Amino acid sequence: MAQVLVIADDLIGAAATAARFARAGQRVTTVAPEHVTRAAEEYDVVVANLDSRHMPPGQATDLVADVVEAVWPVGLVVKRFDTTLRGNLGAETEAAWASVRERCPRHTRLRVLLVPAFPAAGRTTADGVQLLDGVPVDRTEAALDPLTPTVTADVAAAFAQQSDLAVRRVPVRQVTPELLAAELAAGDEPVVLCDAHTGPYLVELADAAARAHREHGVVWLTADPGPFGALLAEALHLHGQGNVAGPLLAVVGSVTELTGRQLDAVARTGPVHFVDADPADLADDDGQDKLSRALADALAGHVFPDVVAFRLRVGAAEAAALPLQQRRLLPDRLAEVVAAAVADAQGAGPANLPSGLFTTGGDLTSAVLDVLGVRAFDVGGEALPLTVYGVLVGGVLDGVPLVAKGGLVGDDSAVAECLGRLRRAVQTRLRTVRAEVFEHFPFTAGSEPGVPGSR
Repeated sequence: MAQVLVIADDLIGAAATAARFARAGQRVTTVAPEHVTRAAEEYDVVVANLDSRHMPPGQATDLVADVVEAVWPVGLVVKRFDTTLRGNLGAETEAAWASVRERCPRHTRLRVLLVPAFPAAGRTTADGVQLLDGVPVDRTEAALDPLTPTVTADVAAAFAQQSDLAVRRVPVRQVTPELLAAELAAGDEPVVLCDAHTGPYLVELADAAARAHREHGVVWLTADPGPFGALLAEALHLHGQGNVAGPLLAVVGSVTELTGRQLDAVARTGPVHFVDADPADLADDDGQDKLSRALADALAGHVFPDVVAFRLRVGAAEAAALPLQQRRLLPDRLAEVVAAAVADAQGAGPANLPSGLFTTGGDLTSAVLDVLGVRAFDVGGEALPLTVYGVLVGGVLDGVPLVAKGGLVGDDSAVAECLGRLRRAVQTRLRTVRAEVFEHFPFTAGSEPGVPGSR
Protein backbone atom coordinates (compact mmCIF):
# COMPACT_ATOMS: atom_id res chain seq x y z
CA MET A 1 0.00 0.00 0.00
CA ALA A 2 1.08 3.55 -0.69
CA GLN A 3 3.02 5.35 2.04
CA VAL A 4 3.30 8.68 0.21
CA LEU A 5 0.93 10.61 -2.06
CA VAL A 6 2.46 13.30 -4.27
CA ILE A 7 0.04 15.72 -5.93
CA ALA A 8 1.63 17.39 -8.96
CA ASP A 9 0.29 19.95 -11.41
CA ASP A 10 2.20 18.89 -14.54
CA LEU A 11 3.71 15.76 -16.04
CA ILE A 12 7.38 16.78 -16.09
CA GLY A 13 7.31 17.86 -12.45
CA ALA A 14 5.44 14.69 -11.52
CA ALA A 15 7.97 12.45 -13.26
CA ALA A 16 10.96 14.33 -11.85
CA THR A 17 9.58 14.03 -8.33
CA ALA A 18 8.83 10.35 -8.88
CA ALA A 19 12.42 9.83 -10.00
CA ARG A 20 13.71 11.14 -6.67
CA PHE A 21 11.66 8.54 -4.80
CA ALA A 22 12.72 5.84 -7.27
CA ARG A 23 16.39 6.64 -6.66
CA ALA A 24 15.73 6.10 -2.97
CA GLY A 25 14.56 2.57 -3.80
CA GLN A 26 10.82 3.15 -3.57
CA ARG A 27 8.25 1.56 -5.85
CA VAL A 28 6.76 4.62 -7.51
CA THR A 29 4.40 5.42 -10.37
CA THR A 30 2.88 8.54 -11.88
CA VAL A 31 -0.78 8.24 -12.81
CA ALA A 32 -3.80 10.25 -13.83
CA PRO A 33 -6.24 11.07 -10.99
CA GLU A 34 -8.73 8.39 -11.99
CA HIS A 35 -6.12 5.65 -11.50
CA VAL A 36 -4.72 6.57 -8.07
CA THR A 37 -6.81 4.03 -6.13
CA ARG A 38 -5.48 1.10 -8.13
CA ALA A 39 -1.93 2.43 -8.02
CA ALA A 40 -2.06 2.84 -4.22
CA GLU A 41 -2.50 -0.91 -3.87
CA GLU A 42 0.67 -1.70 -5.80
CA TYR A 43 3.18 1.10 -5.14
CA ASP A 44 4.92 2.74 -2.18
CA VAL A 45 4.66 6.22 -3.69
CA VAL A 46 1.80 7.40 -5.91
CA VAL A 47 2.41 10.59 -7.88
CA ALA A 48 -0.90 11.96 -9.14
CA ASN A 49 -0.44 14.25 -12.12
CA LEU A 50 -3.46 16.57 -12.09
CA ASP A 51 -2.19 18.58 -15.08
CA SER A 52 -3.79 21.51 -13.28
CA ARG A 53 -1.23 24.31 -13.55
CA HIS A 54 -3.38 26.29 -15.97
CA MET A 55 -6.79 25.31 -14.55
CA PRO A 56 -9.14 27.66 -12.71
CA PRO A 57 -8.50 27.31 -8.95
CA GLY A 58 -11.87 25.74 -8.18
CA GLN A 59 -11.44 22.92 -10.65
CA ALA A 60 -7.91 22.27 -9.44
CA THR A 61 -8.93 22.12 -5.78
CA ASP A 62 -11.68 19.62 -6.57
CA LEU A 63 -9.11 17.31 -8.14
CA VAL A 64 -6.81 17.65 -5.14
CA ALA A 65 -9.62 16.70 -2.76
CA ASP A 66 -10.58 13.75 -4.94
CA VAL A 67 -7.11 12.18 -5.02
CA VAL A 68 -6.58 12.60 -1.27
CA GLU A 69 -9.89 10.86 -0.65
CA ALA A 70 -9.04 8.08 -3.11
CA VAL A 71 -5.62 7.24 -1.66
CA TRP A 72 -6.11 7.95 2.06
CA PRO A 73 -4.67 6.87 4.45
CA VAL A 74 -1.01 7.56 3.70
CA GLY A 75 1.93 8.56 5.86
CA LEU A 76 2.72 11.77 3.99
CA VAL A 77 1.04 14.02 1.43
CA VAL A 78 3.34 16.10 -0.77
CA LYS A 79 1.92 18.98 -2.80
CA ARG A 80 4.39 19.43 -5.63
CA PHE A 81 4.45 22.90 -7.21
CA ASP A 82 6.52 24.81 -9.75
CA THR A 83 9.83 26.30 -8.62
CA THR A 84 8.94 29.66 -10.20
CA LEU A 85 5.64 29.86 -8.27
CA ARG A 86 3.42 29.47 -11.34
CA GLY A 87 0.07 27.74 -11.09
CA ASN A 88 -2.42 27.31 -8.25
CA LEU A 89 0.05 27.32 -5.36
CA GLY A 90 -2.25 28.59 -2.61
CA ALA A 91 -5.49 26.98 -3.76
CA GLU A 92 -4.10 23.48 -4.28
CA THR A 93 -2.02 23.52 -1.10
CA GLU A 94 -4.96 24.66 1.02
CA ALA A 95 -7.18 22.02 -0.61
CA ALA A 96 -4.67 19.31 0.29
CA TRP A 97 -4.37 20.64 3.85
CA ALA A 98 -8.17 20.78 4.28
CA SER A 99 -8.63 17.28 2.86
CA VAL A 100 -6.04 15.78 5.17
CA ARG A 101 -7.37 17.73 8.17
CA GLU A 102 -10.84 16.25 7.59
CA ARG A 103 -9.35 12.78 7.93
CA CYS A 104 -7.13 13.35 10.97
CA PRO A 105 -8.21 13.16 14.61
CA ARG A 106 -9.70 16.42 15.86
CA HIS A 107 -6.73 17.67 17.88
CA THR A 108 -4.01 16.75 15.35
CA ARG A 109 -1.41 19.51 14.83
CA LEU A 110 -1.51 19.43 11.04
CA ARG A 111 0.74 21.97 9.33
CA VAL A 112 2.03 22.69 5.85
CA LEU A 113 5.80 22.84 5.52
CA LEU A 114 6.29 25.16 2.54
CA VAL A 115 9.82 24.70 1.17
CA PRO A 116 10.12 26.20 -2.34
CA ALA A 117 13.90 25.80 -2.68
CA PHE A 118 15.51 23.39 -5.15
CA PRO A 119 19.19 24.31 -4.79
CA ALA A 120 20.45 21.66 -7.23
CA ALA A 121 18.43 23.41 -9.95
CA GLY A 122 19.53 26.92 -8.94
CA ARG A 123 16.30 27.71 -7.04
CA THR A 124 16.82 29.10 -3.54
CA THR A 125 14.68 30.99 -1.04
CA ALA A 126 16.09 33.95 0.91
CA ASP A 127 14.07 36.25 3.16
CA GLY A 128 10.93 34.65 1.76
CA VAL A 129 11.86 35.55 -1.84
CA GLN A 130 12.18 32.84 -4.49
CA LEU A 131 15.37 33.19 -6.53
CA LEU A 132 16.46 31.61 -9.81
CA ASP A 133 20.26 31.69 -10.01
CA GLY A 134 20.13 34.59 -7.56
CA VAL A 135 17.50 36.59 -9.46
CA PRO A 136 13.93 36.99 -8.12
CA VAL A 137 11.74 34.72 -10.25
CA ASP A 138 9.37 37.55 -11.21
CA ARG A 139 12.32 39.15 -13.03
CA THR A 140 13.05 36.05 -15.11
CA GLU A 141 11.41 34.54 -18.18
CA ALA A 142 8.88 32.86 -15.88
CA ALA A 143 7.14 36.25 -15.71
CA LEU A 144 6.53 36.00 -19.47
CA ASP A 145 4.65 32.68 -19.39
CA PRO A 146 1.63 33.21 -21.69
CA LEU A 147 -0.76 31.14 -19.53
CA THR A 148 0.32 31.48 -15.90
CA PRO A 149 3.12 34.03 -15.56
CA THR A 150 4.95 34.49 -12.28
CA VAL A 151 3.44 37.58 -10.64
CA THR A 152 5.63 37.91 -7.56
CA ALA A 153 8.77 36.35 -6.13
CA ASP A 154 7.48 36.88 -2.57
CA VAL A 155 6.46 33.32 -1.67
CA ALA A 156 4.01 34.31 1.07
CA ALA A 157 2.38 36.88 -1.22
CA ALA A 158 2.08 34.34 -4.04
CA PHE A 159 0.53 31.87 -1.62
CA ALA A 160 -1.91 34.49 -0.28
CA GLN A 161 -3.29 35.18 -3.76
CA GLN A 162 -5.39 32.01 -3.45
CA SER A 163 -5.40 31.14 0.26
CA ASP A 164 -6.23 32.79 3.57
CA LEU A 165 -4.13 30.35 5.62
CA ALA A 166 -1.71 32.19 7.90
CA VAL A 167 1.99 31.80 7.07
CA ARG A 168 5.00 32.00 9.39
CA ARG A 169 8.50 32.21 7.93
CA VAL A 170 11.55 30.42 9.30
CA PRO A 171 14.82 31.93 8.02
CA VAL A 172 18.02 29.96 7.60
CA ARG A 173 19.62 29.58 11.02
CA GLN A 174 22.79 27.87 12.14
CA VAL A 175 21.31 26.24 15.24
CA THR A 176 21.28 22.81 16.81
CA PRO A 177 18.89 20.18 15.45
CA GLU A 178 16.86 20.43 18.66
CA LEU A 179 16.39 24.19 18.30
CA LEU A 180 15.53 23.93 14.60
CA ALA A 181 12.89 21.28 15.37
CA ALA A 182 11.45 23.48 18.11
CA GLU A 183 11.35 26.47 15.76
CA LEU A 184 9.47 24.47 13.12
CA ALA A 185 6.98 23.34 15.76
CA ALA A 186 6.48 26.80 17.29
CA GLY A 187 3.44 28.96 16.66
CA ASP A 188 -0.03 28.00 15.54
CA GLU A 189 -0.01 29.18 11.91
CA PRO A 190 -1.14 26.40 9.53
CA VAL A 191 1.73 27.12 7.10
CA VAL A 192 5.45 27.27 7.90
CA LEU A 193 7.53 28.81 5.09
CA CYS A 194 11.22 27.90 5.20
CA ASP A 195 14.11 29.67 3.54
CA ALA A 196 16.79 27.34 2.17
CA HIS A 197 19.95 27.83 0.17
CA THR A 198 21.74 24.47 -0.10
CA GLY A 199 20.96 20.80 -0.49
CA PRO A 200 22.52 19.88 2.87
CA TYR A 201 20.30 22.47 4.57
CA LEU A 202 17.23 20.78 3.05
CA VAL A 203 18.40 17.57 4.71
CA GLU A 204 18.73 19.41 8.03
CA LEU A 205 15.20 20.78 7.63
CA ALA A 206 13.81 17.33 6.89
CA ASP A 207 15.52 15.81 9.91
CA ALA A 208 14.27 18.67 12.10
CA ALA A 209 10.71 18.26 10.79
CA ALA A 210 10.81 14.54 11.56
CA ARG A 211 12.07 15.39 15.05
CA ALA A 212 9.23 17.91 15.48
CA HIS A 213 6.81 15.14 14.55
CA ARG A 214 8.26 12.75 17.12
CA GLU A 215 8.78 15.21 19.97
CA HIS A 216 6.05 17.81 19.40
CA GLY A 217 3.37 15.78 17.66
CA VAL A 218 3.32 17.89 14.49
CA VAL A 219 1.86 16.13 11.44
CA TRP A 220 3.33 17.56 8.27
CA LEU A 221 2.02 18.07 4.78
CA THR A 222 4.77 19.37 2.50
CA ALA A 223 4.46 21.86 -0.34
CA ASP A 224 7.64 21.91 -2.40
CA PRO A 225 9.07 21.32 -5.89
CA GLY A 226 10.00 17.71 -5.11
CA PRO A 227 13.31 17.29 -3.27
CA PHE A 228 12.12 18.22 0.20
CA GLY A 229 9.13 15.87 0.15
CA ALA A 230 11.39 12.93 -0.71
CA LEU A 231 13.83 13.93 2.04
CA LEU A 232 11.07 14.20 4.64
CA ALA A 233 9.65 10.80 3.64
CA GLU A 234 13.12 9.35 4.23
CA ALA A 235 13.47 11.13 7.58
CA LEU A 236 10.06 9.80 8.65
CA HIS A 237 11.15 6.27 7.64
CA LEU A 238 8.38 5.94 5.06
CA HIS A 239 10.31 3.38 3.05
CA GLY A 240 7.50 1.07 1.91
CA GLN A 241 8.65 -2.15 0.26
CA GLY A 242 10.50 -0.63 -2.66
CA ASN A 243 13.88 -2.04 -1.70
CA VAL A 244 12.48 -5.56 -1.38
CA ALA A 245 12.90 -7.50 -4.62
CA GLY A 246 13.14 -11.21 -5.21
CA PRO A 247 16.48 -12.96 -5.81
CA LEU A 248 18.04 -13.74 -9.15
CA LEU A 249 17.06 -17.19 -10.41
CA ALA A 250 19.68 -19.18 -12.31
CA VAL A 251 18.52 -22.34 -14.08
CA VAL A 252 21.45 -24.54 -15.13
CA GLY A 253 21.02 -27.81 -17.00
CA SER A 254 24.58 -28.29 -18.20
CA VAL A 255 26.65 -30.93 -16.39
CA THR A 256 30.04 -30.27 -18.00
CA GLU A 257 33.19 -29.70 -15.98
CA LEU A 258 33.31 -26.14 -17.34
CA THR A 259 29.84 -25.41 -15.96
CA GLY A 260 30.89 -26.85 -12.61
CA ARG A 261 33.89 -24.50 -12.45
CA GLN A 262 31.71 -21.57 -13.50
CA LEU A 263 29.24 -22.26 -10.69
CA ASP A 264 32.08 -22.67 -8.20
CA ALA A 265 33.27 -19.20 -9.20
CA VAL A 266 29.76 -17.83 -8.61
CA ALA A 267 29.73 -19.32 -5.11
CA ARG A 268 32.93 -17.43 -4.33
CA THR A 269 31.62 -14.05 -5.51
CA GLY A 270 28.46 -13.56 -3.42
CA PRO A 271 25.41 -15.06 -1.73
CA VAL A 272 24.14 -18.06 -3.70
CA HIS A 273 21.79 -20.86 -2.67
CA PHE A 274 21.82 -24.08 -4.70
CA VAL A 275 18.81 -26.32 -5.23
CA ASP A 276 20.09 -29.56 -6.74
CA ALA A 277 18.03 -31.81 -9.00
CA ASP A 278 18.79 -35.48 -9.47
CA PRO A 279 17.59 -37.03 -12.76
CA ALA A 280 15.69 -39.65 -10.76
CA ASP A 281 13.69 -36.94 -8.95
CA LEU A 282 12.81 -35.32 -12.26
CA ALA A 283 11.47 -38.59 -13.63
CA ASP A 284 8.35 -38.78 -11.42
CA ASP A 285 5.67 -36.41 -10.15
CA ASP A 286 6.51 -36.78 -6.46
CA GLY A 287 10.14 -35.94 -7.09
CA GLN A 288 9.20 -32.90 -9.15
CA ASP A 289 6.81 -31.69 -6.45
CA LYS A 290 9.54 -31.99 -3.84
CA LEU A 291 11.96 -30.02 -6.00
CA SER A 292 9.43 -27.30 -6.80
CA ARG A 293 8.67 -26.80 -3.10
CA ALA A 294 12.37 -26.59 -2.30
CA LEU A 295 12.90 -24.05 -5.08
CA ALA A 296 9.86 -22.00 -4.02
CA ASP A 297 11.12 -21.96 -0.42
CA ALA A 298 14.53 -20.79 -1.62
CA LEU A 299 12.97 -17.96 -3.64
CA ALA A 300 10.89 -16.90 -0.63
CA GLY A 301 13.90 -17.04 1.68
CA HIS A 302 16.19 -14.80 -0.34
CA VAL A 303 16.08 -11.26 -1.71
CA PHE A 304 17.93 -9.33 -4.37
CA PRO A 305 20.88 -9.40 -5.03
CA ASP A 306 21.15 -13.02 -3.78
CA VAL A 307 21.20 -15.84 -6.34
CA VAL A 308 19.07 -18.97 -6.18
CA ALA A 309 20.62 -21.52 -8.55
CA PHE A 310 18.55 -24.51 -9.68
CA ARG A 311 20.96 -27.00 -11.25
CA LEU A 312 21.06 -30.54 -12.55
CA ARG A 313 23.37 -32.32 -10.14
CA VAL A 314 24.89 -35.32 -11.92
CA GLY A 315 28.24 -36.15 -13.44
CA ALA A 316 28.76 -35.86 -17.17
CA ALA A 317 29.40 -39.59 -17.52
CA GLU A 318 26.27 -40.47 -15.52
CA ALA A 319 24.16 -38.13 -17.62
CA ALA A 320 25.50 -39.68 -20.81
CA ALA A 321 24.54 -43.14 -19.51
CA LEU A 322 20.87 -42.20 -19.06
CA PRO A 323 18.37 -43.56 -21.59
CA LEU A 324 18.08 -41.31 -24.63
CA GLN A 325 14.43 -40.43 -23.99
CA GLN A 326 15.15 -39.45 -20.38
CA ARG A 327 18.04 -37.24 -21.52
CA ARG A 328 15.81 -35.54 -24.06
CA LEU A 329 13.16 -34.81 -21.44
CA LEU A 330 15.53 -33.26 -18.89
CA PRO A 331 15.13 -29.63 -20.11
CA ASP A 332 11.33 -29.95 -20.04
CA ARG A 333 11.34 -31.53 -16.58
CA LEU A 334 13.62 -28.82 -15.18
CA ALA A 335 11.39 -26.16 -16.74
CA GLU A 336 8.26 -27.70 -15.20
CA VAL A 337 9.83 -27.51 -11.75
CA VAL A 338 10.72 -23.86 -12.36
CA ALA A 339 7.17 -23.05 -13.49
CA ALA A 340 5.62 -24.69 -10.42
CA ALA A 341 8.03 -22.90 -8.07
CA VAL A 342 7.42 -19.52 -9.71
CA ALA A 343 3.66 -20.06 -9.46
CA ASP A 344 4.02 -20.79 -5.74
CA ALA A 345 6.20 -17.70 -5.31
CA GLN A 346 3.62 -15.56 -7.09
CA GLY A 347 0.92 -16.82 -4.75
CA ALA A 348 3.04 -15.81 -1.75
CA GLY A 349 3.42 -12.24 -3.03
CA PRO A 350 5.21 -10.38 -5.82
CA ALA A 351 8.30 -9.78 -3.66
CA ASN A 352 8.98 -13.53 -3.83
CA LEU A 353 9.14 -13.64 -7.62
CA PRO A 354 12.59 -13.72 -9.23
CA SER A 355 13.82 -10.23 -10.09
CA GLY A 356 16.06 -11.57 -12.86
CA LEU A 357 16.48 -14.86 -14.75
CA PHE A 358 19.65 -16.58 -15.98
CA THR A 359 19.58 -19.74 -18.12
CA THR A 360 22.14 -21.90 -19.90
CA GLY A 361 21.62 -23.82 -23.12
CA GLY A 362 19.18 -23.25 -25.95
CA ASP A 363 16.91 -26.23 -25.20
CA LEU A 364 16.58 -25.37 -21.51
CA THR A 365 16.04 -21.67 -22.20
CA SER A 366 13.28 -22.43 -24.71
CA ALA A 367 11.59 -24.84 -22.31
CA VAL A 368 11.71 -22.38 -19.39
CA LEU A 369 10.34 -19.47 -21.41
CA ASP A 370 7.58 -21.67 -22.82
CA VAL A 371 6.27 -22.90 -19.46
CA LEU A 372 6.43 -19.37 -18.01
CA GLY A 373 4.13 -18.11 -20.77
CA VAL A 374 6.69 -15.73 -22.26
CA ARG A 375 5.47 -14.34 -25.59
CA ALA A 376 8.73 -12.74 -26.68
CA PHE A 377 12.30 -12.05 -25.65
CA ASP A 378 13.19 -8.39 -26.22
CA VAL A 379 16.90 -8.74 -26.99
CA GLY A 380 19.09 -5.91 -25.76
CA GLY A 381 22.50 -7.15 -26.89
CA GLU A 382 25.28 -9.65 -26.34
CA ALA A 383 26.88 -9.89 -22.91
CA LEU A 384 29.53 -12.38 -24.09
CA PRO A 385 29.92 -14.30 -27.34
CA LEU A 386 26.85 -16.58 -27.65
CA THR A 387 25.36 -14.96 -24.54
CA VAL A 388 22.44 -12.56 -24.94
CA TYR A 389 20.59 -10.28 -22.56
CA GLY A 390 17.22 -8.59 -22.73
CA VAL A 391 13.76 -8.47 -21.18
CA LEU A 392 10.95 -11.03 -21.03
CA VAL A 393 7.65 -10.01 -22.60
CA GLY A 394 4.45 -11.61 -21.32
CA GLY A 395 3.79 -14.23 -18.68
CA VAL A 396 4.23 -14.10 -14.94
CA LEU A 397 7.75 -12.63 -15.30
CA ASP A 398 6.76 -9.92 -17.76
CA GLY A 399 9.40 -7.19 -17.80
CA VAL A 400 11.99 -9.26 -15.91
CA PRO A 401 15.57 -9.11 -17.28
CA LEU A 402 17.03 -12.31 -18.75
CA VAL A 403 20.57 -13.38 -19.56
CA ALA A 404 20.81 -16.59 -21.62
CA LYS A 405 24.18 -18.31 -22.17
CA GLY A 406 25.18 -21.13 -24.46
CA GLY A 407 26.17 -24.31 -22.64
CA LEU A 408 29.88 -24.57 -23.50
CA VAL A 409 30.54 -20.84 -23.61
CA GLY A 410 33.05 -18.67 -21.75
CA ASP A 411 35.82 -19.20 -19.26
CA ASP A 412 35.51 -19.99 -15.56
CA SER A 413 34.21 -16.49 -14.76
CA ALA A 414 31.54 -16.38 -17.48
CA VAL A 415 28.51 -17.18 -15.32
CA ALA A 416 29.64 -14.71 -12.65
CA GLU A 417 29.96 -12.04 -15.35
CA CYS A 418 26.48 -12.87 -16.65
CA LEU A 419 24.99 -12.58 -13.18
CA GLY A 420 26.75 -9.24 -12.73
CA ARG A 421 25.13 -8.01 -15.93
CA LEU A 422 21.78 -9.33 -14.69
CA ARG A 423 22.12 -7.53 -11.34
CA ARG A 424 22.79 -4.24 -13.08
CA ALA A 425 19.73 -4.73 -15.29
CA VAL A 426 17.56 -5.44 -12.25
CA GLN A 427 18.89 -2.36 -10.45
CA THR A 428 17.99 -0.24 -13.46
CA ARG A 429 14.51 -1.74 -13.58
CA LEU A 430 13.93 -1.09 -9.87
CA ARG A 431 14.75 2.58 -10.42
CA THR A 432 12.45 2.93 -13.42
CA VAL A 433 9.34 5.06 -12.96
CA ARG A 434 6.12 4.00 -14.64
CA ALA A 435 4.31 7.06 -15.98
CA GLU A 436 0.96 7.60 -17.62
CA VAL A 437 0.54 10.43 -20.10
CA PHE A 438 -2.99 11.67 -20.64
CA GLU A 439 -4.87 14.51 -22.25
CA HIS A 440 -5.32 17.84 -20.50
CA PHE A 441 -8.48 18.07 -18.44
CA PRO A 442 -10.90 20.37 -20.26
CA PHE A 443 -11.50 23.74 -18.68
CA THR A 444 -12.65 27.21 -19.62
CA ALA A 445 -9.83 29.73 -19.75
CA GLY A 446 -10.06 32.82 -17.62
CA SER A 447 -11.22 33.47 -14.09
CA GLU A 448 -13.77 31.34 -12.33
CA PRO A 449 -16.28 33.61 -10.62
CA GLY A 450 -17.69 32.62 -7.31
CA VAL A 451 -14.79 30.39 -6.23
CA PRO A 452 -13.91 31.06 -2.58
CA GLY A 453 -10.34 32.09 -2.03
CA SER A 454 -9.59 32.94 -5.70
CA ARG A 455 -8.60 36.48 -6.44
